[in-house]
Amino acid sequence: MANTRQTNLPGFDIPSHDYVALTYHGSTNNINTATYKVGGASGTTVAVLTLVYVGGTPSANDALVSSITKTA
Repeated sequence: MANTRQTNLPGFDIPSHDYVALTYHGSTNNINTATYKVGGASGTTVAVLTLVYVGGTPSANDALVSSITKTA
């Protein structure tokens, strides 16, 4: 069974959702945004996390995250 523990950080709680879409920086494995929606892929966006990396836009895999901003 997978670990289901969830940590809630003040201001970063994600509302109920049933869909998550990820975008990446180019062909790297570094996530640019995580968009959370309710109502499936074409549903209503309830939160967006935008990741910023050390040194700016990463061009190689496994870059270090320097900050995360939540909107929506």
